[in-house]
Amino acid sequence: MSSPPETTNPAAGATANGVLVGACPLENRPTEPSSKPRGDKPKLTVKVASDGPTITVTGRDAQTLALLIQSGPTGFTSGEASPLRWARRTSAYVHDLRGVGIPIATQRETTPDGASVARYALAGPVVVVNGGEA
Repeated sequence: MSSPPETTNPAAGATANGVLVGACPLENRPTEPSSKPRGDKPKLTVKVASDGPTITVTGRDAQTLALLIQSGPTGFTSGEASPLRWARRTSAYVHDLRGVGIPIATQRETTPDGASVARYALAGPVVVVNGGEA
């Protein structure tokens, strides 16, 4: 009787077909909840113009909107927001904010090394109605 074929590549050493053995075992997953509860997302409610709608955004969208408000007419680029450590997908957050009715202008500018980047700024009045830490 012959032995079953070997399923692990013997040349791979401590790997199983190229995947490190024990790299993601289910028993090593944390059982305790993360230190930050999921319901602790930043939240910001604004009114667009004096007679416009009241809009509430949460999470990264709220942080991006707060940054737009803080930066004023100068606005900011993704590169300027990046050191904040949460602004990794700035254009996506701006897209989401536009989708709910926040007026945001995009100005293209060239960096000293020749790259073209977008600078985002509010394109109309936005008044904060209620906001947490954003």
